[in-house]
Amino acid sequence: MNYREKLCHYLFQKSAGPYAKYFKRKQVAWNLSTEDLLKYPIKTLGHKVGLFLSSNGFEFYPKHESHDVFHVVCNYGTSVKEEIGLQFLLYGNGKRSLYLYAVMSLGFLIVPEYFKFYKASYQKGKLTADFYHLVNKEFLSMEYINVSKLFLYD
Repeated sequence: MNYREKLCHYLFQKSAGPYAKYFKRKQVAWNLSTEDLLKYPIKTLGHKVGLFLSSNGFEFYPKHESHDVFHVVCNYGTSVKEEIGLQFLLYGNGKRSLYLYAVMSLGFLIVPEYFKFYKASYQKGKLTADFYHLVNKEFLSMEYINVSKLFLYD
């Protein structure tokens, strides 16, 4: 990771808490740990999200749980490039938020070398069925294959 990517990573970490506190007041945290998710049946989205969190050494960040679900359903990793790319995908899918605009702006300004990836991510978001506003805790118990068929074109 170069110094610009490290700066983005630092800004992501420092901004998630205040964003949840001030902009997601009405949203309810899912109150699930990675261990809880790994107890879901193996073929479910919940189990797959648990594996994603576990393999990256993460836990759900309260009120940001759907973000990790997006990583799994959209098959995006956790590199700075993919974090920013995921926001472009969500923008293409119709999501609008202050945080999304901030992350996309960071991508353009701080790590513009990934522009082609951002553009491809945006296009992928435009080609998928609208899903960004539908994902909730209940989806975790659905079979992953059915969730991916619902939302993704490929």
